[in-house]
Amino acid sequence: MRSLYLMRSHGSAGIDGEQVVVSQGGEELERIRLPLLDQILVMGNIQLSTPLVKACLRRGVPIAYLSHQGWCLGRAHPIDAGYRHRSRYQLTLSEGEQLQAAISLIAGKVGNGRVLLQRMTRRERRDLVASSIERLGWHEQQIRRAGNSERLRGLEGNAAQEYYRALGLLLEADGFQFMGRHRRPPTTPFDALCGFGAGVLWNGLFTRVELRGLDPYVGVLHVGSARHPALISDLIEPLRTLLVDPLNVWLIRTRQLRAEDDFEHRDGGVYLTDQGRRLWLKAWATRMAEPVTLADGSPGPRWELVDGLVRSFVRFVYAPVDGLNVPRRR
Repeated sequence: MRSLYLMRSHGSAGIDGEQVVVSQGGEELERIRLPLLDQILVMGNIQLSTPLVKACLRRGVPIAYLSHQGWCLGRAHPIDAGYRHRSRYQLTLSEGEQLQAAISLIAGKVGNGRVLLQRMTRRERRDLVASSIERLGWHEQQIRRAGNSERLRGLEGNAAQEYYRALGLLLEADGFQFMGRHRRPPTTPFDALCGFGAGVLWNGLFTRVELRGLDPYVGVLHVGSARHPALISDLIEPLRTLLVDPLNVWLIRTRQLRAEDDFEHRDGGVYLTDQGRRLWLKAWATRMAEPVTLADGSPGPRWELVDGLVRSFVRFVYAPVDGLNVPRRR
């Protein structure tokens, strides 16, 4: 099963038998078999025909309308599909199964961060953070052996401190010096970047979790409440170091974002200016639409990495013995 992203600036999508047909300017661009789809995500200015919408509703294929940054504007969902029906299976996960999923997510977070540091030091300045890269490898090994959630949280916290200390050293020459993360309020330009990017990713992830019929408030590591969707906090962990941090580093290293120009001090913290936010969102939309090679070897937009993690969690809910597949940087 796969997601169909409709991201073109104009065009139309209709149904021909059992195939979704995407056209532009009267020219047919692609055909995708409807039975192979589990959702359609409309992120461009493209028109869907009424027969296609009805066919999707009959087959239980939800359609979501998203902004270019991934914010959900609304969705069409079949009535008889049930609302959050998978939440019953989430509630049956044992403590050990929850720990198993949490370990996979946190190990993915640490591993993705470690690879980012390795790539940043491929040509120079590796001596600054060589020990941090080594310690992060040790932390990832220990995380996979964690026997309880308290031990896992402790290892995660230590690894995060090590990661951000090394990242701060590498970005110091670019005017983004920091020694650790401060969230409320953000106290450095990099804190502001991380918080803003995580917020955009958070909303895109929340949409996908709800589209899959999962309960976003039932997590495996974080504690949920009426105001805290714990599952989103869990799933976003490996995606931050896979998607948000690399984009932030690229924008800084290419001088597209400057600490002295694109941030402002207000309300006791540091925040992106309107110009900085627009620049970041444009870069995010472009990067997430770029094709990448997915786990099965097929091409797809980078958004598919987010969808793939949510789909993997759905499979884990039904069959924990198969484990949870977390996207990793290579």
